[in-house]
Amino acid sequence: MHRPTVLLDEQLFGLDEYLRDLGWSTTKVTPGITDDEVVNLAKDNKYIVVSLDKKLLSRCRVMGIPSVDLGLEVQAKIVHESLQRIITNQVPP
Repeated sequence: MHRPTVLLDEQLFGLDEYLRDLGWSTTKVTPGITDDEVVNLAKDNKYIVVSLDKKLLSRCRVMGIPSVDLGLEVQAKIVHESLQRIITNQVPP
């Protein structure tokens, strides 16, 4: 199965190595690029956008560009669920 390339927004450059280790092809936005340019780049190349930027993610949704939100709400939920598993199952951290 062909996997599309993941386009990482500036705040998430550190994820590229991990995603590549998991079999994903990644590329990073050019630092300082505008949201217009990110949207056009993703649309033209059929990238999946990964970002913390709510406005950019909203624009991607409007344009039909697949995207992954890693904002604070998502991070808080992941931390909460991990903490719940630790205290419920006494799983070592």
